[in-house]
Amino acid sequence: MHISILIPARNEARSIGHTVGAVRARQPAGVPIEIIVVDDDSTDTTALVAAGAGAKVVSAPGSGGNPGAARNRGAAAATGELLVFLDADCVPRSGWLEAHVAAHAAGNRIVGGALGLPPGLPWSARCDYYASSYHVHPGLRAGRIQNHTPANLSVRREVLEASGGFTEEFPVADGHEELAWQGQAARRGVPLYFEPAALADHYNRPGLGNLFRRHYRWGYSALEAKYTSAVSRGAPLYRFPFVALFTAYPLALLESGYIMATWILAGRPQALLFFPLILVARLAYATAFVTGGWKWLRRKRVSGPRPRWR
Repeated sequence: MHISILIPARNEARSIGHTVGAVRARQPAGVPIEIIVVDDDSTDTTALVAAGAGAKVVSAPGSGGNPGAARNRGAAAATGELLVFLDADCVPRSGWLEAHVAAHAAGNRIVGGALGLPPGLPWSARCDYYASSYHVHPGLRAGRIQNHTPANLSVRREVLEASGGFTEEFPVADGHEELAWQGQAARRGVPLYFEPAALADHYNRPGLGNLFRRHYRWGYSALEAKYTSAVSRGAPLYRFPFVALFTAYPLALLESGYIMATWILAGRPQALLFFPLILVARLAYATAFVTGGWKWLRRKRVSGPRPRWR
């Protein structure tokens, strides 16, 4: 099986060489791979560093930073039967690619890998990890899931093509760009499978500003993406978008408690130290959820046929 590893990167000159080098070092013997870095309209030397590390570089000029479009551009340039998406700030551990391949050999056609917490991260970056990776950490069991981040994800080429690819329209293109095609695949009888052994460390960026901006960005397009794709954890709530808007803040409190519970069950009590900041991050998400969701509802009037909920 020929494998294409696709890494979208925007202004990642400091880290992209390390990521590409780690992927090359973890190439299984006898398995042909290609590494494609999609330069997502960077203003630094990301493309030069990636090429110097041995990656094929594909440019996405004029995008202004569009993760959905960058991933589609990489998939279009790829030659592999299996497409493996990896974020530029994720570094695979030993056995990462073998675990993806084994899960596909077992009959799965979309496989989500785990995101690990690397040692030595600044405290604000660890907080960001605990606030965002509670559904994809390596302590979870393997099994079917509703959706999965494209930060560490593999899919058979024909499945992605048949499901329409990543969303390129903003604001969904930057935060929930994977939900539409994953929802289409699920409705066609192609579920997602979570494989914790396909593990990559996520080097979350430090800084509280980054933490809150990320959650605000995710929240802004969440209602639109989850309603129209009809796939997400807690999906029944999004059948009723106005109810979802009015419950956003109470749910932020419940979600914060849920995040703490997942980490306690995973044997990571350190997460409790970050509870106040995680709560603020979830409130930032809720604020954006209401703001972006209300604008979308006013614009669309939720017109036309409703999504096909399973």
